[in-house]
Amino acid sequence: MIRQKIILFLMTGIILASCGNFSEISVGEVRDLKIKGIEDNALLVSISLPVENPTLHKITITDLDSKVYVNNQYLGIILMDDKLILPSRSQELYHVDLKIRLANLFGAALSMMNLRRGQRIIFRLEGELKARSALVKRKIPIKETRQVVI
Repeated sequence: MIRQKIILFLMTGIILASCGNFSEISVGEVRDLKIKGIEDNALLVSISLPVENPTLHKITITDLDSKVYVNNQYLGIILMDDKLILPSRSQELYHVDLKIRLANLFGAALSMMNLRRGQRIIFRLEGELKARSALVKRKIPIKETRQVVI
């Protein structure tokens, strides 16, 4: 009986220890945004993004499900093909390849053609991010607006 209580206590401690605070993670300004092209009704984009993870746990971002707007015009849904792993107590610049499944290919192409290198554009994301740390999985709501120089 005592052995079962000790095991239960240890398991509870491990589970609670893995419940790192996801809100402590800070994401900096996009440093580099490259539009790679259009493939299968999806806009291929590469970004460089500084991320700081001060928690004691490695965090893995497994999925991104978000609507993306450029200059307040709905562009489509953003998808992340690869998982992003944030080591514990790290501050790194991550290069992330994204796909934006376009809602209207013709409208998006016209919008992209009107953009010039060095121009500031407003990106807005609305959706959720799925992340996990050890045994804990969370869906984190995203409502973010950023100005980016292309």
